[in-house]
Amino acid sequence: MTFARLSATLMLLFGAGLTQGFVPAARPVAKVVGGSMPMMKSTTSSSSSTRAPLYTPLSMATDPETSKTSNLPFWLDVGTKGGAIVVSLILFIVPIIIYSIVTSVFGFDEIEAGKWIGVGFTAIATFLWVGTYIFRVATKDMTYAKQLKDYENAVIAKRLEELDDDEIQALVEEIDRDDF
Repeated sequence: MTFARLSATLMLLFGAGLTQGFVPAARPVAKVVGGSMPMMKSTTSSSSSTRAPLYTPLSMATDPETSKTSNLPFWLDVGTKGGAIVVSLILFIVPIIIYSIVTSVFGFDEIEAGKWIGVGFTAIATFLWVGTYIFRVATKDMTYAKQLKDYENAVIAKRLEELDDDEIQALVEEIDRDDF
């Protein structure tokens, strides 16, 4: 099995397109068009002269509530490559500036100042990094939790699509009864 075929199969298995409300009647056929993006063969056929494209692009499931857009420029947003480079440069330059100030202005010994600045900066950076990790765990803002939530939502949506109108109405009435 080629890599392109494997990746297209995995995208189909893990719910690509389920959150868009489209469930094909037949088993979808994935194909890589142009070697770059997996595509799903359209199950609709048109007999008119204007035909829909035979292949439509697949997309990963995204939740509009959790998709965040930053108002920061790309070089300040740590979620981008530019932001990661700028933060790395700042974290590299700040201890050097502190070392220069401590040794020239306050007159500390260079070796002792270097030791304490290195230890202090490493301890503070480690403490802050662990703090961000604990915060992400506490708020369940981790990759696994997001993937699990997306999977559960996709399964619920698929089951809801498989229900008849009478069953959906019965569920709505049961939920209304439970609310009161």
